[in-house]
Amino acid sequence: MRTKLNALSVTAVLVAVVAISMTAPLTAYAAGPALALALWRNALGLLTLGPPFLLIRRREMGKVMRGERFLVRGEQRRGVFFGVLAGTALAAHFVTFMSSTRMTSVAMATALVATQPVWQALIATVLKKRLPRATWAGLAIAVVGAAVASGADMRAGSVAMAGDALALAGAVAQAAYTALSEQARPDVSTPFYSVLCFSVCTVELLVACLVTGTPLGTFSGDTWLALLGLLIFPQLLGLFSLNFALGRVPATAVSVMLLLEVPVAALIAWLWLGQLPVRPAWPGLLMIMLGVTVAMVADARRRDATADGPGGRLASRTFPQPSLLALGSLPGEDPHAALWHAARAGRSGEVEAMIRSLENQDIRAYGVKSSEATHWIEVRAVAAAIAGSHGLAARLWLTAARFHLSPPRRDLRGARACLDRAVHELGEVEDDRVVEALAPILRAMYEHVPDRRPDVRTSSADA
Repeated sequence: MRTKLNALSVTAVLVAVVAISMTAPLTAYAAGPALALALWRNALGLLTLGPPFLLIRRREMGKVMRGERFLVRGEQRRGVFFGVLAGTALAAHFVTFMSSTRMTSVAMATALVATQPVWQALIATVLKKRLPRATWAGLAIAVVGAAVASGADMRAGSVAMAGDALALAGAVAQAAYTALSEQARPDVSTPFYSVLCFSVCTVELLVACLVTGTPLGTFSGDTWLALLGLLIFPQLLGLFSLNFALGRVPATAVSVMLLLEVPVAALIAWLWLGQLPVRPAWPGLLMIMLGVTVAMVADARRRDATADGPGGRLASRTFPQPSLLALGSLPGEDPHAALWHAARAGRSGEVEAMIRSLENQDIRAYGVKSSEATHWIEVRAVAAAIAGSHGLAARLWLTAARFHLSPPRRDLRGARACLDRAVHELGEVEDDRVVEALAPILRAMYEHVPDRRPDVRTSSADA
């Protein structure tokens, strides 16, 4: 990743940690059924983000409803399907975690939910992905730590034990949400995905409240203030800071730093609520944090070795050469040769599946706005050109150029190369409507890069 861990990025992560750490103390402080609190937390988030999204991104909503292809990714109905499943998992996470904070200590609930990477790794194993020994060692440490911490809660009674079980269920639900999101996110934008998940959570939790007869509005003023705090801190400030940091800091580093949520939440609960877990539980809490850290770092190293190491499927990050756009012979040593071969054979589904898998690895490791993630937009563009979809290839090159031009890592040279390739693809397009739609965008984007700007035709008749 080209960006570095600077003061601004660290500040964003720390703000995210503090904001997200407010979740458990605010939930424990609020008086009311956990199911209703979870409903209102999501409903307030939807009311905050939904109207601006519908106003600003209504064209994207129309494309999704029609199942059209977006500017960058594949068919969006697939993303919507997995997004609905992810929203269901997120609703389960909210209910179980928010219930657990009422039954066990804030520190215990937060630490057990932090075992989410453990369950994430187990899901990966079920999906037949091999894990390194270091990851298994970290998982073992975390599991033993959870057993030690939960065992200490046995002295506090069955209610505390039930709270621990609910916190673990919340971690499993969050892991399921993450796994499903990995399948959905490449197909839809971040604003659309956020609104989709909030909508699914709100509708499902509302139905659950109506079926169980849970009262929805009999809250005290303090409870409404706590709900407002849940909206402002973890829902808006926390997620905004986290998304900002993920665009500039490797995801693994962010994930490790987010483990500070456990001691920060415990500190807030102690200062505000006078609440601390029992002393025998502390060694287990520390083991959980250590084990999760080891597992995440080991998994990040595995992804790096797979993507960049000798013998890996993509042993090099070398940018595809312009000669590939001419649909000539495939280079024998090109690490992307399997993709090009599948594209020439018309196996677009196989190409998309291969790119999606490798792209998701880089997004998790380096962030959505990283050069590593942008690389896969460029690979999609070359594959589209090889398959003869020159209009789609031009759109993809424009999107890659936009990513190169976005702060904080403005790469003018890379943006110029992408724009030049977009011009090349536009020259192969026969549909005048496509040319007329993309030519003004090309001209506008060339204003942001140095050197001369080539003439861009507005219709195929000008060629």
